Amino acid sequence: MSIQSFITNLVLRHQFKRQGRGPLNVEKARHMVSKMAKRYPPPPKSITHTPVPPQAQHQLCAAEWLSVANPKHTVLYFHGGGYFFCGLDTHRPTCAYLARTAQARVLSVDYRMAPEHVFPAAVDDAVAWWQELLRQGTDPRTVVFAGDSAGGGLALACMVAARDQGLPLPAGAILFSPWSDLSCSGETMKTLADADVMFNPESLPEAAALYLAGKPTTTPLASPLFANLKGLPSLMIHASRHEILLSDSTRLHERAMAQGVTSEIHLRAKMPHVWPTMLMLPEARQTLKECGEFIARVARSAH
Repeated sequence: MSIQSFITNLVLRHQFKRQGRGPLNVEKARHMVSKMAKRYPPPPKSITHTPVPPQAQHQLCAAEWLSVANPKHTVLYFHGGGYFFCGLDTHRPTCAYLARTAQARVLSVDYRMAPEHVFPAAVDDAVAWWQELLRQGTDPRTVVFAGDSAGGGLALACMVAARDQGLPLPAGAILFSPWSDLSCSGETMKTLADADVMFNPESLPEAAALYLAGKPTTTPLASPLFANLKGLPSLMIHASRHEILLSDSTRLHERAMAQGVTSEIHLRAKMPHVWPTMLMLPEARQTLKECGEFIARVARSAH
């Protein structure tokens, strides 16, 4: 573990986790991450940043492109945030870095969030953008979906929904600490409650309830751990051995393999939740380079 990760763990435990105690406060969480995002530097000059306004006529939410000059691949990215906070600005640095390491254009999707827009709004937005990329002539064999936490679950749900609607699927998917089980039934929700430097276990069922608005917690397109995964493309999963959502990753990997899906899982000890999105960590930068290699590999295999 790098010194940067050691310090990050201390900061997260004493600030993020401590402030997250008590009832869920949507506005406080949104304000906190928005304030943090304002300190992020703009994308490097080698990366073109192109905002895309919402297009009501095509049922498309807002999004943005982060792209290298001559992209070889396309990444459809879904940010995390428990389906109720974070957005394009919080994940712009990660998407820009991934664009560079994958030699890709990355479309980051500003899907609708709870409590203003409940399930299945986020899934509808994800599928609508996938349909739009296909309509524009994007070769699905050059595309990889990606997402962190809730966005990882959304990337999976989008693939399941696309498959069920008869749409082509991407070449693969990269999932950082995916929240795949909104029933929060994984054993590490309890066993790693103290070890996790970011989350208090009781906050996740609250976030799930905001998003589900009364729907069952095991609804497959909300909790894709419980979906039929057959026919999905290759998965690359990254998670921490010391986060309460570890079971969401390990069970997903096991279920995917059991249903004939190619899946690889990468676990690191003593790292925070969604650590590959934290670019100040050398481990994150190395992992995003490995993600670039995965994207190139699955795209080659799809042709």
